Amino acid sequence: MKYISKATSSSKITAKYSFIHGSYWMAFGATYNFVTVYLLAKNYSSSAIGIIMAITNILSAILQPIVASYADQEKKYTLKSLMLIFLSLSTSFSMLLYFTKASYSINAFVYFLLLLSMLTVHPLLNGLGMKYIEKGYGINFGLSRSMGSLTYAVMSVVLGNLVDKNGPGLLPLYYFLLFFITTAATVLFLRSYPYPSDEPTEEPKNQSIKQSLSLIEFSKMYSGFSLYLIGVIFIFICFNIINIYMIRIIESVGGSEKNMGTAFAIAAIVELPFMLTFSSLLRRFKIETLLMVSAWAFTAKVLLTFFAESLLVIYIAQGFQMFSYALFIPGSIYYVTTALHKSHMLKGQAYTTSATTVGAVLGSLIGGYLLSFTSIKTMLAVGFMVSIIGTFLMILGIRNCSKCSRDKN
Repeated sequence: MKYISKATSSSKITAKYSFIHGSYWMAFGATYNFVTVYLLAKNYSSSAIGIIMAITNILSAILQPIVASYADQEKKYTLKSLMLIFLSLSTSFSMLLYFTKASYSINAFVYFLLLLSMLTVHPLLNGLGMKYIEKGYGINFGLSRSMGSLTYAVMSVVLGNLVDKNGPGLLPLYYFLLFFITTAATVLFLRSYPYPSDEPTEEPKNQSIKQSLSLIEFSKMYSGFSLYLIGVIFIFICFNIINIYMIRIIESVGGSEKNMGTAFAIAAIVELPFMLTFSSLLRRFKIETLLMVSAWAFTAKVLLTFFAESLLVIYIAQGFQMFSYALFIPGSIYYVTTALHKSHMLKGQAYTTSATTVGAVLGSLIGGYLLSFTSIKTMLAVGFMVSIIGTFLMILGIRNCSKCSRDKN
């Protein structure tokens, strides 16, 4: 594993980096998972919400690699500066959303801007941690990411109950508070530990690897990794169908917003064991094996949700998050460091996030369309078939990528 720090893990830097993850994933879960609840309350239809989410995620998938390229190559626009800019935008849009709640069209546009800025932070936050680990800082990434799952779980329960009691009208204020805390945590971290790229480093003058690659050049150079990304897109189509339209799935078995919050909380809690011990798992299993296990677990979760006729079964299905999302998220971050050249890793992180984002685009469109014209069961059946395809593509890409790595060696 290229960039698992050999330095003794520092509890202080891990704690401060974990604080960023903890606050960011609360903000992420609040804005993303409650978007349907909020917009339904504003009289938007399921198909309209699907279109809004699709446009948001399409632009996010385009914006993320562009931002990553600036973070890699432009001294003026460093990763830390870009992260603070987009966090500040998210904070500002949250407050603006509250004050434009009376306007139907403006309200949706502001929510779109909020989601776009929030999603762009994701690869920057992962890249920030990898940059410090690369430079020898003892960050335990799995522990930090698990803190995000823990706070996400708490947020889901608390926010679900608040919305159930007070309605969705106050959601923008909750968003503002969470993004403000995330921005403050990031500033605290960067002041305590100066960003490594600010220090001059010696680079070899003769580079055999082209640092700036277009999407086509990247796909040709890393064909196995690109196939893996296509598989990720397919898997995350169904993952996002379930997440975005969870309220409709919950309602179909007699539940409410409170039960939806509980379902998301269960998923977040069961992520913790594997995320906390991910470094230990890497010493016992290959990263490729863990990612393939996660692919099958994603599909199993969809199948169980399809057969659910009660809240209990939905809760059990959410438990598969332990083997799916909990292995994929830290695994995909570390996988980039083994599958790609050092010069392309931040872009690889961005493309990975973009793949999950494209999955969200298609998931919101497909889910919204199917809910408008068919049923919950039909939506989940289509999602299962898509997830099966994604699982095979992801596994094939990983195997091809491993073969290419062996051939190069």
